[in-house]
Amino acid sequence: MPKFKLLGIAPYEELKHAMETVSKEFTDLEIDVFTADLLQGKELAQKLYPEDYDAVISRGGTAHLIRDTVPIPVFDIAISLYDILGAIELAKNYTDHLAIVGYASITEPAHLICDILQYHIKIITLTDSADTSAILEDLKAQGYSMILCDAITNKTAIQKSLNTILVTSGTESIKHAFQQALMTLKDTQHIKKQNKLLTAYFKEQTAKALIVDDDLQTVYSNINQTLADSIRDFLRSKSKDSPSKIFYHTFNGNLYRIGMQPFKLENETYYFCDIRKSTPPIIRNSFGVQYFDKEDIEKEINSHLLFTSFIQEKSRQLIDTLTAHYSVMIIFGENGTAKTSLAYTAFLQQKQFNQHLIVINSKLIDERTWKYLLNSANGPLVEKENTLLFKNVEQLTATNLEKLLTVIDSTKLLQRNNLLFTYNTKSNDHNEYIYNRIMTHLDCGSLYSPSVRERKNELSSLLTLLLNKLNIKCNREVIGFQPQAMEALLAYDWPRNFNQLEQVLKKLILSTHHYYISEHQVLDLLRQEKRRNRSSNGSKLIESANQPSKTLFDYDKEIILAALEKNNHNQSKTAKELGISRTTLWRYLKMD
Repeated sequence: MPKFKLLGIAPYEELKHAMETVSKEFTDLEIDVFTADLLQGKELAQKLYPEDYDAVISRGGTAHLIRDTVPIPVFDIAISLYDILGAIELAKNYTDHLAIVGYASITEPAHLICDILQYHIKIITLTDSADTSAILEDLKAQGYSMILCDAITNKTAIQKSLNTILVTSGTESIKHAFQQALMTLKDTQHIKKQNKLLTAYFKEQTAKALIVDDDLQTVYSNINQTLADSIRDFLRSKSKDSPSKIFYHTFNGNLYRIGMQPFKLENETYYFCDIRKSTPPIIRNSFGVQYFDKEDIEKEINSHLLFTSFIQEKSRQLIDTLTAHYSVMIIFGENGTAKTSLAYTAFLQQKQFNQHLIVINSKLIDERTWKYLLNSANGPLVEKENTLLFKNVEQLTATNLEKLLTVIDSTKLLQRNNLLFTYNTKSNDHNEYIYNRIMTHLDCGSLYSPSVRERKNELSSLLTLLLNKLNIKCNREVIGFQPQAMEALLAYDWPRNFNQLEQVLKKLILSTHHYYISEHQVLDLLRQEKRRNRSSNGSKLIESANQPSKTLFDYDKEIILAALEKNNHNQSKTAKELGISRTTLWRYLKMD
């Protein structure tokens, strides 16, 4: 008997993983799970449902929208009383001043739980997602510090700097939805009327293709949505009666050949477009350089629930102030203190040049990288209206730093782009030379990312928030910590900061078989961490002892050599530019 094929659309990434895990228990089902929320989920269902799916599994508002869109059954993963009770108990570890905001699927059982247990919790039922922003603003003004909500409300709450506990569907709720789908499909098993011509044709194709109707609306596509939209707009400018059925279209620097073939189906005209790339792709990830659109960064923040957990509200406010007055910002702190998260947040809060983020790994910059960065055709340092993020700028050599500063000045880069730097304070940058050089040479705003040691008063709250996010990510249902376990976590020094905190808590969640993490588990794992830290520090000491340290003279000489190379070895011009005499310049060049 053939398996039933289900399309899973999860509003967030962690539910997707949970659905994939639970689906392995059902031998009669085959499921493809994607991550998409609300209208994105609706559009994805419209696009994919012709591919022989028997039903759709989704959740909440996304399931509601899909149900009105596709002619196949849609099953909603419900939220059980236990799911909501677990979220409430977890939130009460953080504060008693909390509110529950969501659609009726959450608030109706929440009312029942609160009535039975005599919990006095503010509960607000949403009927339209457009009301969410105003409701959350009102709750924030009333002093609510914690919101229990669904995935839809969670996104808006994060943007308003509210702490959230995401009410998620547990394993039993997901399993129940699969069982309901399986029973329904067995009872109503039938052959769906599909467009057999399209289905058979695309199964045989390896090339990229787009099928449009007579109005150039997409019927089927296996190419990127933005590329498909661009091709359809291009074809609208061409006459359908044109004798030429081969067109060429440029998109994002690539040339595409479009072979357009009309065909009839049930007395309606369709066009099959064979899409082939005619030029090699632009190099995008070479030399430690990565390109992101604004939508990529927003998706990163919204789909990964841990992303903003470690950012303080005062840091968000300071970023908003700095981005209004500076086109350059350096974010500094110890390793593992969420500096990249702060950089992403700064990028999104900028008032200009916030559509594209180019991330450059400072450690990998060499001569080959410079040729790419300064390429006159598409080099990141000669393009405009972007934000450039130099990660771990402390790993630049003094020569490369001076070259970068020279490029910034000579190309007037800051009139066309914004600059972000992340800087690790515990590095081999002697006397913080690179940090001070950037701060004195550029009109630069600075933002400090504090360590876990400096945020000990927040650690209990952070652990609760992190526990909720990791429960979702790992598909677990841990409610909290034994008191002695929490005390041990609070007392630990956390030398690798939030990276270490997340790794340790994830190990604890995955290793526990109870609702509460025990003191024994915590102490055992922290002993392992201490041994690891001692071993790592010992290796660094040996490595440091074997490497000669640079003097101030060495750094000055590197700067002089870089300036001399820039001026084609003209000593008079170099001495004048650096503000030193030719005799001093000669002395540096002579001495080894």
